[in-house]
Amino acid sequence: MKPLPILIPLGLGAIVINTMPVWLAELASHQQVSEPLAGGFGSLVLLAAAVACVGPISGRFDYAARLCIPVSFAILALGERLPVIGLGLCCVLLGLALGLATKRALRGLQKVESPLELVSTALTFGLGVSFAIYLALFSFALNVMWILAGTSLILLLARSENASITVRRDQHLSSAGLPLRFVPFFVMMGAYWSFLELYGQSIGTQGGLALWLLFSLIAGAIGSFLAGRLPSRYGTGLQTFALLAAAVTGASSYVSPNLTLLGLSILANGFFLFLFFPLYISSHQDRAPAAMASYLLGFAFGGLAGALILQITGYPGLGLTILATGLVAIWPWPGLLSRRY
Repeated sequence: MKPLPILIPLGLGAIVINTMPVWLAELASHQQVSEPLAGGFGSLVLLAAAVACVGPISGRFDYAARLCIPVSFAILALGERLPVIGLGLCCVLLGLALGLATKRALRGLQKVESPLELVSTALTFGLGVSFAIYLALFSFALNVMWILAGTSLILLLARSENASITVRRDQHLSSAGLPLRFVPFFVMMGAYWSFLELYGQSIGTQGGLALWLLFSLIAGAIGSFLAGRLPSRYGTGLQTFALLAAAVTGASSYVSPNLTLLGLSILANGFFLFLFFPLYISSHQDRAPAAMASYLLGFAFGGLAGALILQITGYPGLGLTILATGLVAIWPWPGLLSRRY
């Protein structure tokens, strides 16, 4: 099959997730809701996408699912003071649509010659577009939700060639389908990115962290690009190394004493996390949607988990937990956690 019907949904998913901080902030301002509630809506999008990735799917709903993505963003941008339940339902619709489009794309990986290269290209594209969107927002007074609505319309131009997909329940939200040992790591990566700005304020960065966070997208794009171009014989070892490096740099961020060290650790984490991710998805090629669901579930609960850890242990405890979950993910656990899904 041609790569475009796979590349575009995966790339769009990367754009939506990596621009989530700014479009949730705009949602909070436009709909006059609190930032914590807006963050909850973001978690709802990720949770709904995870459920869609491992739920039943039908080719009959492919076009409708793709159409729901720009429609959801348009509703969020147009609606004046929508009720909370309306905002929640719109976010669930957006998440389900993204999840269905992503699942359909990931199932197509088994029909292409170079799935790793295709996933890495999609993520590189998504990160690059996210960087361009942030630059545009810094330069012009634009509504990011309209930008995302327009960008997602590209999906409507990509005809899916995965016609053999039918309604099935061979993957469901349970230990039978999810690579469990990676879930704590993804939860803590979600926590990692949720509290960087607060930590920066605690060490007196005075707003200087924004550029480091912005350029972490470029670092991630470089890591993702390299993941698909390095010799395949490095795959397993490189995946383990990249995961551990992401955990180490994540932990070191929360003990960094100044802006320079914090910024460098953020760049390194962005690089290694996106070096790891394409390798992770392609290593679970036969169950790529479930592997993606683990990632989405982790990031959906990352903010809550991070807040609880901060309340109990503070930033050093958060860093230590990030490192510990990385070790859990690479440890050769016997039984359930070590199964290759």
